[in-house]
Amino acid sequence: MSRDRTRALRPNFPVEHLVARVLLGGGLLGLALIAVGLGLYALHGGFHDHVLALTRPAGAPAAPGVFVSIRQIVVGLRQQPMDPLAVGALGLVVLMATPGVAVTLAIPGFLLAGDGRYALIATLVLTMLLVSLLLAGAVHG
Repeated sequence: MSRDRTRALRPNFPVEHLVARVLLGGGLLGLALIAVGLGLYALHGGFHDHVLALTRPAGAPAAPGVFVSIRQIVVGLRQQPMDPLAVGALGLVVLMATPGVAVTLAIPGFLLAGDGRYALIATLVLTMLLVSLLLAGAVHG
């Protein structure tokens, strides 16, 4: 029996379900964290100032910080009270990392299913994601 016919006889192929659940769960978690961060920012009075003003009057409160590293996000999350913008930034990180996690989990799934071609393709996609991440870090780090 051919490999394609064998796969067709297994309607519940777990790799696609795993990837779909990771993408859905990561997307929902990321969006929830962003919404919580936005809500906390609003509760802490974050929308009372003109955050996007290019010039700030003397004595005006400082503009909110911008998180450019995971370390800065962790510091913001550990502050008392917790920095709401750090919660939103964590949500963005989760949202951006979700596809990479899904591809990473798909590789062993494809290998266990005996589908070397898709495992190779997933490995190439993961390699491209990691190289782009490293290059972006080299440019901005």
